[in-house]
Amino acid sequence: MDKKIFLEILNKYNQGKASEQEIEMLHAYYDLFDAEQNVLEQMAANQRDDVKQQIAASIAAQMHLTPVKKPTFSLNIKWLAAAAVLVLVFSVGILLFNNEETKQNLDERQAAAVVIKPGSNQAILTLADGSTIGLNEKGNGVIVQRAGLKVIKSLDGQVQYESDGEAAPSINTIATPRGGQYQLVLEDGTKVWLNAASSIKFPTHFAGSQRAVDITGEVYFEVAKNKKMPFIVRTQNQQIEVLGTHFNVNSYTDEAKETTTLLEGSVKVAKLKNGAVQVGASKIISPGQEASLTSVDKAISVNPADLEAAVSWKNGYFKFDKADIQTVMRQISRWYNVDVKYNGEISADLFVGKIKRTEDIAGVLRILELSKINTSVKGRTIVITN
Repeated sequence: MDKKIFLEILNKYNQGKASEQEIEMLHAYYDLFDAEQNVLEQMAANQRDDVKQQIAASIAAQMHLTPVKKPTFSLNIKWLAAAAVLVLVFSVGILLFNNEETKQNLDERQAAAVVIKPGSNQAILTLADGSTIGLNEKGNGVIVQRAGLKVIKSLDGQVQYESDGEAAPSINTIATPRGGQYQLVLEDGTKVWLNAASSIKFPTHFAGSQRAVDITGEVYFEVAKNKKMPFIVRTQNQQIEVLGTHFNVNSYTDEAKETTTLLEGSVKVAKLKNGAVQVGASKIISPGQEASLTSVDKAISVNPADLEAAVSWKNGYFKFDKADIQTVMRQISRWYNVDVKYNGEISADLFVGKIKRTEDIAGVLRILELSKINTSVKGRTIVITN
């Protein structure tokens, strides 16, 4: 949408002549001023602020309220997809309530849910001798020092391994709980991001002909290049072999399939069965592609990937592209460390859009409520009622 059309709709809105669809669009744009590369970027800063204040004032006048701090996002637009499936779109904006009863119900839910905060940097390091260290409980600096090995926690919270390569390598594990995430730099310089409820098992330094690690859950890698020593990632069902590249692996056991998404370089994905690579069951994928399989698949499927969605968790938000409510809630459950219970028929609506991972659970429930998904909070359980 260009600047002229946007300002025309804004003028109609201020005169009370805008259609329902145009009003929804303006509400959606309200909080996009500082986040999106769109028509608003064409405006000078003072003009942008002017328009923003106009929208806020008009909304407040219509609601008989004074302007308040705007929420991070809301659901604003609905449409019927070609397949006659209702797609509910998340977009940032100001929340409008149909009536006082709805507002009161939402306020009660938010009050009940406010104690459920988003995840944070937390993980457990397990050393070769079985001893454990809570990484979020340790200060910055050297947290482990053994013969030929240093484990350092940096100012930004990540853990880095340094080895002189002389002592025999030992196996360490870093695991995040639900509601946790962590960053790690392996001894060879490979950077690792762990999502919630994930783990990586790795040697304190790499020796021999390959660099091999084992993971569970979801992990993003930026592998340091070493043509003489390929980097191997093993999950329950797949083995990924790379020389130096950026890729994401989603291997949660409660997801329908394991997926490897390639952003840069080239990887070879092979099917594992009982820990052994299956002959003839491998594929090489290129940037922009994803390889997926389940434990019962005979072959690996390769398809175009939504790269933004694949690594959105690493970049601080959720992105959904026609995801059903169960897919949405699995991600919410891991990040907020909550359980989910469904009452009644599960909604068939599909969700599209983004949610910041810094938002507390009240904001997420607000979106679901505006999507006609009834929610309630009982302890650390989110109840979805349809």
